[in-house]
Amino acid sequence: MSLYKLIVFTGPKGAGKSSLIKSLFPELDVRFEEPSYYRDYMLTGGLAVREVAGRRDAIEVIMAAIAKWNINVGLLVVDSSRPLEGVAEPRFLAVIERAEKKALVANKVDEQGSQVAELEKFALEKGLEFFGVSTKTGVGIEELKKWIITGEKTVKTMPKPVPPPVPKPPLPIDLVPVVVKKTPDKSRLTQEELEVLELCDGKRSISEIAFKTGKSYGDVKKIIDSLMVKGFIETLKTKTV
Repeated sequence: MSLYKLIVFTGPKGAGKSSLIKSLFPELDVRFEEPSYYRDYMLTGGLAVREVAGRRDAIEVIMAAIAKWNINVGLLVVDSSRPLEGVAEPRFLAVIERAEKKALVANKVDEQGSQVAELEKFALEKGLEFFGVSTKTGVGIEELKKWIITGEKTVKTMPKPVPPPVPKPPLPIDLVPVVVKKTPDKSRLTQEELEVLELCDGKRSISEIAFKTGKSYGDVKKIIDSLMVKGFIETLKTKTV
């Protein structure tokens, strides 16, 4: 039986095991290449970190001796942006099966395509604690370290999603025709154009003129456009209804 209580890190190559060890225990002189079989880092208090290679052949070799490992904490470290199939391989779970405390650690939760929900469900099915972390941003590192050392897990209340702000409906806008100060000869206007022009006082909107004449908004707008072309309407100003 191992003299030290081991904190074992297992999982596929490239999941970020070395980076996670360094984030959790920055005092360690961590090597970032995959170990041949496993690599130990000594901690105080009779603890040691053991990083296990992710290769199938390496795990097959160490499985013969793993019964003698005194595993206090077993961590299956996975890249949360990769497909779930690689995580579910029995060899990784076999490494930490005898641990007193076991957890699935989803690394890189800050990256696009992270499958946190699926991984958390997988952890629940396998009887593992679950932690989502990012060695890049530090998310979840302190919570995981507290659990490793004390066994206590922070109960997190998931924040309620903030609904996007509801845009205010735009204020209804109408157009008010403004007559030129000196109008041209009205004799060339049609009866409809004269009727509409008489109602253009710089205050009435097109909608109000349409109501008074009994015409549709579109018909009045066409007449107003014609009056503008003929030089009787100077501009159209907006009016909040």
